[in-house]
Amino acid sequence: MPRKEFIDLVNEIKKTGQSQKMSIRKFLWEFDYCEKRTSGNVWRINEFLDREKMMVVPNYQNGWIDEIIELKEKDKAKIKNGDSNNEEFDPISRLSVLEATSKTPISVKRDANLDKAFHLMWQNDFSQLPVMNDERNVLGIINWQTIAKGFIAKKDSNIVKDYMSNDFTVLDENTPLFEAIKDVIKYGVIFIKDSQQKIKGPVTTSDLNEEFIEQIEPFILLEQIENYIRLILNDKIVIEDLPKVISLEDQRCIESISDMTFGEYLRIMENEECWKVLNLPFDKSDFIKNLHSIRNIRNAVMHFHPDKISKQDLDSLRKTSKFLENFFMIK
Repeated sequence: MPRKEFIDLVNEIKKTGQSQKMSIRKFLWEFDYCEKRTSGNVWRINEFLDREKMMVVPNYQNGWIDEIIELKEKDKAKIKNGDSNNEEFDPISRLSVLEATSKTPISVKRDANLDKAFHLMWQNDFSQLPVMNDERNVLGIINWQTIAKGFIAKKDSNIVKDYMSNDFTVLDENTPLFEAIKDVIKYGVIFIKDSQQKIKGPVTTSDLNEEFIEQIEPFILLEQIENYIRLILNDKIVIEDLPKVISLEDQRCIESISDMTFGEYLRIMENEECWKVLNLPFDKSDFIKNLHSIRNIRNAVMHFHPDKISKQDLDSLRKTSKFLENFFMIK
């Protein structure tokens, strides 16, 4: 049984997440006044370490007695967050996921000439501009509608401040995306304050549309690809041969192509006899290799991987779907 002091040390490591370094000699002594790495001492130490989910790096059983080792918790499985698994994982999609929230807005100053606003909107094909005198505050917005209203009212002014509107809002970058939708719909445009309190944006309904299309498109493309594969297999393979080809390990009853998984579609097409029956005008090796790639993408998408699908993977889905679509159009 380890000493109370050693148990307290282990509990402190678990509480703080900070490992402890010491010599092998001190480690043995701290555990239970052990002086040697006898088989009995090693067994007792290892049994305790396993029970407490602790580890020693490098292994204390080898090496010089005064070598420095590190007592730490065993590594725990974590969610991979982007390129790092050390960052805190956020399960909520926030405004910061939008590309528009990383852009510094093109703006016009409050006391600028109206011609300046005309030029900026026309040159950049904008329908509106934020009115800003510094990078941390939006004083208003000016757009074709507010300008038209000013002209209709026959305003005797050619200064931006006399044509701007307060029909906008500013949200924190950590605002949940779905909460921000109602403000985008209400105002037509919102601006974002980043972690340094600087204004970013604008975010419009168009930005939201692009974001949701980006999230939904992989699911739609995968469904199309799977449906095309089903059409390729439809009415080709004898039902009673299916379990033999795909080597079912469970007790599922397959009565149609729709009862099978994507991986099972692949196993059918990999089978030489089935490939001959399908009579496809494709290079088998290339076609199967591509479908294996699609399967890997599918697994990531369908398991709601925290990372968005890469542009390369999305392009692969688009090309495969279009390829199969063209095949059935000329078939």
